[in-house]
Amino acid sequence: MEESKKPEGGPGWINPHIQGKIAWRDDDVVISVPPKSGTTWTMNIVHQLREKGDRSFDDIYAEVKWIETMESPESTVEDMVKCIDEMPASRPRAFKTHASPPTLPFQQSIKYVVVVRNPEEAIVSMKTFTSKHSQEFLKYWGMPPEAFQWADIEAFYNAFVKGVGMDKMLFGFMAEWWKLRNEPNVLLLHYKDMVSDHEGSITKISDFLGYGPYTDDEWSAILELTSFQWMKKHEARFEASSVWHIPVLEKGAMLRQGSFGMARTKDGMTEALGSDLEERGRKILTDEAAFEW
Repeated sequence: MEESKKPEGGPGWINPHIQGKIAWRDDDVVISVPPKSGTTWTMNIVHQLREKGDRSFDDIYAEVKWIETMESPESTVEDMVKCIDEMPASRPRAFKTHASPPTLPFQQSIKYVVVVRNPEEAIVSMKTFTSKHSQEFLKYWGMPPEAFQWADIEAFYNAFVKGVGMDKMLFGFMAEWWKLRNEPNVLLLHYKDMVSDHEGSITKISDFLGYGPYTDDEWSAILELTSFQWMKKHEARFEASSVWHIPVLEKGAMLRQGSFGMARTKDGMTEALGSDLEERGRKILTDEAAFEW
């Protein structure tokens, strides 16, 4: 029997049930990152390390498949699983997901690159990101053009945090991975540390994945191709053009700033909203060390 085309809650193009049905391979790598927390960057890092520097790819989503997406309103979970299971075995597969265990299956044979970010920064970035979805894409999925438009950060916060429960997604994600952080097949990184030490972070991911060794020229290329400057200059390669036949976002919306620490100083997060978010987060993420990390 075919699985339901649309899961309850969330937009129609997202279906987290897909990943629970995948036939996993021992050399699979899963990039598990909450929304707007460095996902696209980490996808490119893993791809560049795997390929030892690749300037020729057209769309990062063709190289690192997002395992929560439906290709069309008519697609089924079985369609998507079949596509994933039939991927060639000529190179290790790499996948993107915004999910954490238990929605994302955890297996000792798979390597997980996990990145987390200050939730305030993720939320203000998410507000801008959602508002940039193209009207054509929203119409294709049966959503009104004003679905992702917000008057200000407070309106977005009320809808996505208080309404949809984005706080549970962000803090719950961290709670699940924090319990697994010492597993040998898990690499847990903080977005701020990755921005602060680009090469050091690439080295950590490289050592964890074991795709090397690299020549000096290959390593230099990897550092260049994973820089925010190079990615922003070639932003069309990061806009999921291979997933859907219509543009998902307005041009230039996928990659925003590549920085940290500006949620309150520049991006509109207020002290009141920040305090409310902290109160909600502490009820979900009860480990103080994890919360402060």
